[in-house]
Amino acid sequence: MLITKIFIFDAAHALTRYYGKCENVHGHTYRLEVTVEGEMDSNGLVIDFVILKRIVQRQILGVLDHQNLNDHFENPSAELVCRWIWDRLFPLASLLQQELKDPNLGEDLKRYLNQTLSLDCTLGDPQVRLFEVKLWETENSGVAYRGV
Repeated sequence: MLITKIFIFDAAHALTRYYGKCENVHGHTYRLEVTVEGEMDSNGLVIDFVILKRIVQRQILGVLDHQNLNDHFENPSAELVCRWIWDRLFPLASLLQQELKDPNLGEDLKRYLNQTLSLDCTLGDPQVRLFEVKLWETENSGVAYRGV
């Protein structure tokens, strides 16, 4: 089953290897779609949307939202930013394990994560895997990435 959560963030950039209007500093309201793949657990969930939101907030939005992307990337094209997002989210099993250690995580979510994370997950064969990342610069211009 594929589960998708959508996020919105604002950022500015200037394409350094482009000749035209986009070589000037300008901004976008980006739409980020993160899709994970997995089997339903005994609660009927693949992943709790709250957990996925926490991970994306920490790994991506906390770094990029309301930033100049040129401070993070030499040439911040949608393609390069999308691949960077994938790389930050790809170790999903270890990111889920990190969530369990967060003292601010509610007890209900800790119980859910403890039930969801099996021994296989800690050994690198997670029940939930990153499937695809889509990054939209505008309403009709975006890029999708599924890893190498």
